[in-house]
Amino acid sequence: MKKTGLVLLSGLMALSVNNAGAVTSTGTIGATLTLSNGCLINGSPAQSGINFGTLDFGESPATFNELTTQLSGTGAGGSTFTIQCTTASYTVQITGNTNTATPGSTVGTPGAAVRYLRSATPTNTQGVAYSVYSDSGFSNEVINGAAIPRASTANGVDSYTLYGRIRGGGNSVTVLPGTYTDTLNVSVTY
Repeated sequence: MKKTGLVLLSGLMALSVNNAGAVTSTGTIGATLTLSNGCLINGSPAQSGINFGTLDFGESPATFNELTTQLSGTGAGGSTFTIQCTTASYTVQITGNTNTATPGSTVGTPGAAVRYLRSATPTNTQGVAYSVYSDSGFSNEVINGAAIPRASTANGVDSYTLYGRIRGGGNSVTVLPGTYTDTLNVSVTY
């Protein structure tokens, strides 16, 4: 029995020698995520190339006096574009437009913001002045850099609409026929 006890005792000593040299190190791994504010514009999280719609004055004889239109083709359906953001502190504005230089001859009365529809025909140096409004009564002109007011809010989704008006055509027979265009730049800052 003495031999058995001695073998057991030496086995325990061997185990304790092996454990005495083992070292365990511990630490942590950090996991992080930083989210910034975001907006869904017409239901899309895209930040560029967004379709805010079209102000289409349609087809008219060149002898018009006044033409009006409402925003269409926004991708959200109807005559509005929609915005839903993670913050209530955001602004929507027209930051500028392509045709701001005064053309050789102008039809219509320019508004506070200088905007012209121009013909793609190189020999046509004529422009048609137009204005953009946030209301159907054409009393609140939207100027560059100013916030466009919300038309309505439902279920946390804000809707915006715009109206266009060309006034002062004067029933003139000097207006050159053709297709006149401009591009409005819109930004949502949040």
